[in-house]
Amino acid sequence: MANNLRAASRGDLHNPRLGKECPQSSTYFPNVGKGPKGIDDLLKSRRPTEWVVDLFGARGGCVLLAGDSGAGKTSFLYRMANAISKGELFMRQLKTVKSKVLIIQADESVNNARDKLMLMGIDFGFDFEFGEDGWNTLDIKRIRKAIKKGGYGAVFIDSVTTLLTNRGHSMRDPEFARPLYDLNTLASQLNILIVCNAHLRKPEGIRQEVSIHDVIGAGTQSGAVSDSWGLWSAVKPEYEHHYVLKCLGKRNCQKGTIWNLQGSDEDFSWELKSVGDSDVLPQKRQELNHQVLQLLDTGNKWRTANEISEAIGCNQEHARRICKRLYLAGEIKRCQRPSNSGRPSWAYGIKTFPT
Repeated sequence: MANNLRAASRGDLHNPRLGKECPQSSTYFPNVGKGPKGIDDLLKSRRPTEWVVDLFGARGGCVLLAGDSGAGKTSFLYRMANAISKGELFMRQLKTVKSKVLIIQADESVNNARDKLMLMGIDFGFDFEFGEDGWNTLDIKRIRKAIKKGGYGAVFIDSVTTLLTNRGHSMRDPEFARPLYDLNTLASQLNILIVCNAHLRKPEGIRQEVSIHDVIGAGTQSGAVSDSWGLWSAVKPEYEHHYVLKCLGKRNCQKGTIWNLQGSDEDFSWELKSVGDSDVLPQKRQELNHQVLQLLDTGNKWRTANEISEAIGCNQEHARRICKRLYLAGEIKRCQRPSNSGRPSWAYGIKTFPT
């Protein structure tokens, strides 16, 4: 990557497959030791996006899951933790990367957790620390020490609202969210996934949906984390225990993604039933990913997202999202095609293509 960027800065990077130059980088800044970092060093140290929970939470990021009390956030975390600890599908749709999991539980007592886990049929898989055992504030240094000692690849906090409140800051104080910035930095430094439950302000009337402004505490919380999701009970349920999960932004998950879930009062299970009008179910997306990779590998040429869309018979926007995701995951390459009119288009190819 570094060599390519240096070549691009000289204007001599050429793609023999396309017969056109690949995109040139912006001005190259050399590495000057402890001073500013050059673009080549910055990109060289970048890790490809790796989803611990497909499309929901990526390694190296802190995710905020905001919902009303009683919306099922805790059981949602327990089911996710169980899936990650075993490397199984979550909600029958989302692939997970098997990792050791720690749950910091500040909202439920030990006895309540025992009862819930028994009803859920979970008897092994992840570890707990409880508020009543002294884990009652958001102590970043203590969490870091626990992660390193236990070798955890995913940490769940239930709830970050309770732990932040116990620090003594007013909910309206900008300092209320400062530990979340530290938590997000911790996830990045240790390259793990951290998921935090958060409470919502009570709505006036029936809650129609969740926005980041509904989260209890300073508005700076949304800027402190990598991604935010909202969970609420469907206003017009299509089936029993119908909930809506929506990506509120901002780094890894696709903002505006809507998943319709079905919960259960009997065993606290969760199932992803359907998605928003402009999306496809995660397993269908996996099929499209495979089709794109196969097309680029066997077609032996570079293609734009629109050309890929036509070749595999999918929506153009879906094709663009899939190409972007595969590129960020380091599974494909891309090159810019000059155009006589309008903005240049991007072409995608398999990683083995010479550049």
